[in-house]
Amino acid sequence: MLNHHIKSSSKLLIANQDWVLTRQLKSVRMVSNVIFSQFSFFLLMAVSEWYLTESNDCEVNVDRELGDSVLLDVLNLSSRTYDSLLWQKGRYAVARYKNAPKVYSKFHSKVNIFQNGSLSIISTSKSDEGKYIVNVFDKNGIRTLNQNFTLRLFEKLSIPVMKVDCVNEQDMYISCEVHKGTPVSFYLNEQPLTKHNTSFSNGGRKATLKNFTSSYSNKTFFCKVENPISEGQSTPSQLYCAGKCKTTLSNVPAENLKQISLFKSVTRI
Repeated sequence: MLNHHIKSSSKLLIANQDWVLTRQLKSVRMVSNVIFSQFSFFLLMAVSEWYLTESNDCEVNVDRELGDSVLLDVLNLSSRTYDSLLWQKGRYAVARYKNAPKVYSKFHSKVNIFQNGSLSIISTSKSDEGKYIVNVFDKNGIRTLNQNFTLRLFEKLSIPVMKVDCVNEQDMYISCEVHKGTPVSFYLNEQPLTKHNTSFSNGGRKATLKNFTSSYSNKTFFCKVENPISEGQSTPSQLYCAGKCKTTLSNVPAENLKQISLFKSVTRI
């Protein structure tokens, strides 16, 4: 009886040890799978970044109105020819598609990703500007496509206001200003205003040109502004200072006095 009891206890102990060992092995496998999954993700990120520095298959500039939703479409992509794709913004993973969509936490309420690879950015803000990269991989993990998108967001321009400030009967300041949006280009009667003949202020919203009234007698002028999503033009008006109240140079701000000599050589329009 004693021997039988000892044998039964031994079998029970061995069985218990086997159960504990099995549980430990399962735990090790689970941890290994998690580690391998994380390693695979970071390896994919590293490979993507390495490829990014090596070559770019396509670069696309996207200009949209600030506040609108934006759709970034992957060019030349068929859902039958890829296994997975990954969108990044800088060093951050934005979204991934592999059998199903996955959006990473930082962008969870901001973007959607679709089976065709397109990335939708919802209700854009200035922080959404920048470079987006999409890398496409086949079932062997080999990258088959890489595209870069540079997103720029603009406000629509208000109608510009043109103003003439007479220094005397010969010298004037012509300014063109918008109160909403940031122009990329200013024009006076279709001639571009550049840093060579114009002073820009108010965050790029105002352009000031100095010239002579004698060049513009009885001529009508208008100011035009443009950015990639909108344009505007002022009401045409005649530039005329003769007979108006003269302003002596001593009453002109110092910064404007510098402009008088600066704009003496402006090309006539």
